[in-house]
Amino acid sequence: MPLDAIKDLNPYAGKTILVTGATGLYGRALIPRLLASGARVRAVSTRRPPQDFPSPTEGVEHFAGDLADRCFADRVAEGADGLFHLAGRRGSISIQIARGATMLADNTLVCMNTLEAARRARVARIVYTSTVSVYPPMEVYREDLTWTANPHPGNEYVAWSKRIVEKLIEAYRIEYGMENIAIVRPVNTFGPHDDFDPKTALVVPALIARALSGEDPFVVWGDGSAVRDFLYVEDAVDGLLAAYERGLGKGPVNLGSGRGYSVRELVGYVFAAAGVRPDVVWDASRPAGESRKVADTTRAKDILGFAPRVGLEEGIRRTIDWYRANARQPAKAGAGAG
Repeated sequence: MPLDAIKDLNPYAGKTILVTGATGLYGRALIPRLLASGARVRAVSTRRPPQDFPSPTEGVEHFAGDLADRCFADRVAEGADGLFHLAGRRGSISIQIARGATMLADNTLVCMNTLEAARRARVARIVYTSTVSVYPPMEVYREDLTWTANPHPGNEYVAWSKRIVEKLIEAYRIEYGMENIAIVRPVNTFGPHDDFDPKTALVVPALIARALSGEDPFVVWGDGSAVRDFLYVEDAVDGLLAAYERGLGKGPVNLGSGRGYSVRELVGYVFAAAGVRPDVVWDASRPAGESRKVADTTRAKDILGFAPRVGLEEGIRRTIDWYRANARQPAKAGAGAG
């Protein structure tokens, strides 16, 4: 769909907005923002929503099903005005390596089915959530350098899935003239409603859960020198909404802070916010991923007007406060850099 066909549409008020992966980290933070803007939300997840999930009386219609089923994808896309495609498999480096076939096949099939259903349903505005893992190893990730080499082996299955779908979006523009899709590539995002199970969680929620469980000694994969760019989920949602409003047809845009933190710094922030001081054991025999993953945020600033508002320390404090009040779980496993 050309941009001039949608430029006068009100992006939210009175519109039906489809949100896939609705019960996950991004969806739980995005949906209240959409409702506050006057949207009707069609929420999709693989399972029934939790008890505290917004109800139909609050403006949310929920569909439980598998977007790998093309008929289901067609059904939920029909009549939607907008789409935030957030669904996908994610996990630590060890999970991504051990379950590479699942990561590659499921993510690709779900994303292709969802976008193709949205195309056939003529959904006017689409935001596709990719990842900075699509980049090959480099000091700073810039959007135009994605295809200069292969992604890091620790993330390659998710990365190739996301790359394939980004190519599909490029092909949509060429064959169908579709300029109504925004692509965002978030860095390591965390916050309330994250996955805090240390066996499957990414680095920040895994560290939080284990710190609050009282683990001592505290084992961390790698030597702590790996550098990462982190984003609090409410800031990530700011970026998603900005992409929906101003990023259509503009190509991929990184969402990050543009600042790198070592895992040693991160562990220190988690301990300080949790009020714990365990002995730390750095296990350099375990995979820690790339040495540095930091996003160039120039395009996000120039195209979307995006800049994070919540720093890493404050985001960790908010997440720990939420976790203590809502989601205390036992912790048993190690955590790498993600």
